[in-house]
Formats: sequence, structure tokens, C-alpha cells
Amino acid sequence: MDESKIKIKQIGCLLIHGFGGNVDEVRPLAECLKIKGYKVESPLLTGHSGKRRDLKKCNYEDWIACAKECYDRLHAECDTIYLVGFSMGGLISFQLSVKCKVDAIVTLNAPIYFWDFKRVGLNILQDFKDRKPDNFRRYIKSSIGLPFGALINFRILLAKTKPILNQIVCPVFIVQGLEDDTVRQKSANYIFYHIASQHKKLRFYKNADHVILWSKASKVVIRDVVDFLEDNVISNINL
Repeated sequence: MDESKIKIKQIGCLLIHGFGGNVDEVRPLAECLKIKGYKVESPLLTGHSGKRRDLKKCNYEDWIACAKECYDRLHAECDTIYLVGFSMGGLISFQLSVKCKVDAIVTLNAPIYFWDFKRVGLNILQDFKDRKPDNFRRYIKSSIGLPFGALINFRILLAKTKPILNQIVCPVFIVQGLEDDTVRQKSANYIFYHIASQHKKLRFYKNADHVILWSKASKVVIRDVVDFLEDNVISNINL
């Protein structure tokens, strides 16, 4: 037998970052999965160079297409593929799962309802107490750094994703931080109750803000995500 034609069975993980962000948002989990032997792809979505003008030139279809290219590379080498989507990356994961073979999905603070203004107010109040305007600066940077057209495309992607949740049948783990000021907690409940999967898990985490993989709860979140994926590996073997 020609050994060059033997397909080595691998497990692939596609990690997708959030709107206006970059691959650093998912790096802690990506590094952990690589150490454990998973083949990991973590693309920088089209237009997300950190330059406002680059984000103005693209739309939500470009973001999905970029993730799809990475999925195709994994699919060429892997028998099992898991998607992990942070924030908007969760929406893109759902989009891919209705078009491609996906064995499981993990969403990290995926948005359905966004901007928890109560939490925003508490964070700004904390800035005054600490005399460190870190949160205030982040909100200002976010509001002026994102082109209006990109925000519209994010809303379009969200609107197009909500109706397809009832087509999601693979196992899903929904992760939501309790201190998330960008995505409201009820987003996680909405996803949990609207996806069709019979194998779904929802967990809320204390000490976890929006960029959850860099929060105080990151180690626990990463452990739980890895456990969820490895449980699915075992389930697939036993089928």
C-alpha cells in the first residue's frame, strides 16, 4: 500500500475570534489544544488587521468565507472537526455548521443580545473608585474604532444566524461569563433553548468578563472546554 495515500486520522479544531478583535482572543485555548495534539486553525478574519480602513472594505460574508477556508484545510486532513467561536465567532460557527460537517461546537460569550448597560455602568463606577479609567477608555476605543458599515454587517450576521439555530444538531457547549458587559447573559439562554441539538450544555462562569479566555476564570473555562471536546472524542469512538 502506498503510505503517502494513507490518511492519518486527526482531530481538528477551528477557533474563530470576535468582531473587531484578533486571534489573541482565543490564543490561550489554541495553545492548550495544540499541546494536547489537536490540529488547530485560528484565522485572522478578513479586515481584522486592527486598521479601521481594512474593516470598512469587507462584509459578513467575507468573515464567513475566511473561516470556511480554514475549515476546508482542516477537513482535508481531519476526520473530526470541532468549532470554537468567541463572541461573533460563535455566530460564524453556527453558520458553518449548517453547511459543513461539524462534530461539535463551543461558543464563548456568543451574542444574541448585546451591551449590558448595567454592567457597563458598574465598570465605569469601578474606574472612578480605582482612579484608573481602563474600562472607560475601552468603551471609547470600541465606539470610534469600528466603522458603521462593519457594525451593520455584524447586525446582519446576527439576524441571519438566529433563524438557523433550530438546524444545529451537533453537540454544543455554551459558555457565558457573568461579568460580560458586551454580551448579555440571556443570549446564552436563548441559544440553549433554540438550538435543536439533543446534546447541549450551558454553563455560566463567575469572574469572567467578555474576553473570557483572558479573564480570572480562564483556567476553569479552558479545562471545561477541553473536557467537553474530549468527551465527544470518546463518544465518537464508541459509535
